[in-house]
This record gives sequence, structure tokens and C-alpha cells, in this order.
Amino acid sequence: MESITAVELAGFSELLTNEENIIRKYKHYAQTCDDPALKKMCEDIAQRHTEHYDVILNELR
Repeated sequence: MESITAVELAGFSELLTNEENIIRKYKHYAQTCDDPALKKMCEDIAQRHTEHYDVILNELR
């Protein structure tokens, strides 16, 4: 893999931070939701963004 620039690294860092925030929010929504269908949807969204986070992180390795 080629070396990445400081600007690219900052972009990846921002992407990871955004994914972390989305994961945290949707996990919280799922925990506080009473509607089972809405709870599952929030859990699914959190899982999808966890996968996005993992993909981005693996690209940096």
C-alpha cells in the first residue's frame, strides 16, 4: 500500500469519528425504543455502521 498523506489520514479519521457517532446514537435509540420494529431497525443500522467502521479501519492497516 502506498503511503497516505496527512490530508487523507485526516479524512479517514473524520470518517471513523462519524461512524463511531452514528453507531453510538443508534445503539442508544435502540435501547430507549419501545417499538420492537423500530428497535430492530436501529440495531440493524448500528450494525451496518459498525461494519463500515471496520472496513475503513482495515483499509488503513
